[in-house]
Amino acid sequence: MQSSQPPDNRGWEEKFYSIKDDLIEDSKDYSRYESGYYWNDHHHSGLLFISSRIAEKYQLRMFVGDNIELWINDCGLDDADRAQCLKNYAYAIYIHHAEAFSITKDGLDFSSGSYTKTPHGECYSLEFVAWFNGIAVDLFKEGDEDLKIIDWCHG
Repeated sequence: MQSSQPPDNRGWEEKFYSIKDDLIEDSKDYSRYESGYYWNDHHHSGLLFISSRIAEKYQLRMFVGDNIELWINDCGLDDADRAQCLKNYAYAIYIHHAEAFSITKDGLDFSSGSYTKTPHGECYSLEFVAWFNGIAVDLFKEGDEDLKIIDWCHG
């Protein structure tokens, strides 16, 4: 992903965007927000199970037709864990990750690993993943009876 254009060395502190940081464009490789480009990590994802209480508490818009039992069966849990999940959890949340952030779309070399700092926290951090997936960070502090993190960064 090299470009003939000189790299944009401005930090996000020099770029103006709303506190909400609205999504401008969503593509296969990146999500472009007011603050810049968040490059999708196609090799890592996560999975959470949550209770109905948590969905209501955090006002999450869940897909009612989603069958939690299919998600639970697909995780390869033993019978005891499977039964506990079926009892406690009503919804599954698939977690997306971004591997890098940049102000511009061109002139990037991600191999240095220096593109993981974002205006919303370090890529893969709790704060960033919550923001990137539209989830309140406090949700991750809920107890086991309401939240089960199956995978955080599986790949």
